[in-house]
This record gives sequence, C-alpha cells and structure tokens, in this order.
Amino acid sequence: MTTEAAHHDRTAGATDAAGAVEAIKAEGTRQLHRNGALVLTPESVRTALDMTETDFARHFASRDALLTALVVDAYGGMGERAEQAVRESAAGDAAPLARWVAVCRAVRDWATDHPQEYELIYGTNIPGYDAPPETMVAGARTAMALIGTLQHAAEQGALETGTEEELPGPVADAVRGLAEGMAQGLPEPVVARLLVAWTQLFGMTGFSVFGHIAAFGEDPAAFVDHAAAAMGRYVGVRG
Repeated sequence: MTTEAAHHDRTAGATDAAGAVEAIKAEGTRQLHRNGALVLTPESVRTALDMTETDFARHFASRDALLTALVVDAYGGMGERAEQAVRESAAGDAAPLARWVAVCRAVRDWATDHPQEYELIYGTNIPGYDAPPETMVAGARTAMALIGTLQHAAEQGALETGTEEELPGPVADAVRGLAEGMAQGLPEPVVARLLVAWTQLFGMTGFSVFGHIAAFGEDPAAFVDHAAAAMGRYVGVRG
C-alpha cells in the first residue's frame, strides 16, 4: 500500500469513526428527549442504530461513557450560548449590568430550548453515574462567562466590593479558592455574593424549565430579566 493510500484509509477511518460517534450521540439525545436519562442504555441506542455490541463499544465502552459525552455536549451548548451573549454585549458596548443580565438570560433561554439536556446536567442525579472531571471543565464555561462580566465591570469601575461578611469556614475556603483561581482578580466579598447569585440563577432557570414560573406574570422572561438585574446589583454590578 502506498503512503498516499494509507493516509486516505486513515482519514476515511477517522471520518467514519467521527460519524459513528455523532450518530450514537444523536440517537442518545433523541432517547433522552423521549424517555429521560434514567432509562438511557447502550442497548437501546445500538438497537435503534442497528449496531453490533462490538461496534458500539469501539466508541463508547459503557453507559457512563455515553452519558459523559451527552453531559459534556449539554454543558458545551449552555456555555456557547452564554459566551455568545458576552460577545454580542461587547459588540454592542452594553453597560456592565446589561452584560450580566444578557448572560443570565442566555442561560435561561438555552435551558428552556433544551429542557431534557438541562435536566441531564441540573436535574435529578442518575443512580450509579459519577461524572468525571471533564464534565466540570465543560460546565465551567458558563461560570466563566458570568465571571467575565464581573471582571469587565471591575475594569469599568462599575463593581462595588461592599462590606466583607464573616463566612462559615467551609464557605470562606470555597470563596478563597475561587478568588485565587477561576475568579482571580475579584474581591472575596464579590465572589461570596456570586455564589449566592449562581444558585439563584439555576433555581430560577429550573422554575422556567419545569413550568413553575408562570405564576410570576404573563411574561416569565421579563421576570427573569428583573431577577437577574436584582442579583447583579446584589453581587455589586452598577451601571
């Protein structure tokens, strides 16, 4: 076999493998939408694709491997939507608080557009599944988008530190770790309030996804924007 032919075979094989992975994930997502994550199995996916157990295992060795791929994709989808909101806000020279609200709105909109994927990453834990570190890396994209809006606000002189509170030991440790890591450059009191706002954002998003926010008015999205702005001000964003 010539070098050129060998290269062609490797390229074709890689393309076929990538296509198989995408087909498996697409079928997994369809079954996720239809039945939920708790009953998703390799057997159900490979049967739908008329794929042998050996061929399936070549790409995903277990249910957990397939779940991890779907979890990473879900976090990636949310993160991309949040990052897009940052880019659009920057292009429009939006004020710091408007940037914060835009990211929060993007999270909520992605989740309501993809309720099953949202439930996969922020819903009930799947028995027997322990998410590996790569899911945390993917999940950090949304957090970094919000943190970026705070860092921008600080650069614009539009972030108030506020008074420092005495925090319980474990909370103080977590805040310190974030302030020295992914939230580097933000004052610890801001980071402490960011953690509160983070839980509020996903509580509000969960209310939206699972149909519990209708009681807040005829325009739930307007309430989300209102709540996001309130949380932004709570964290310390001005302007």
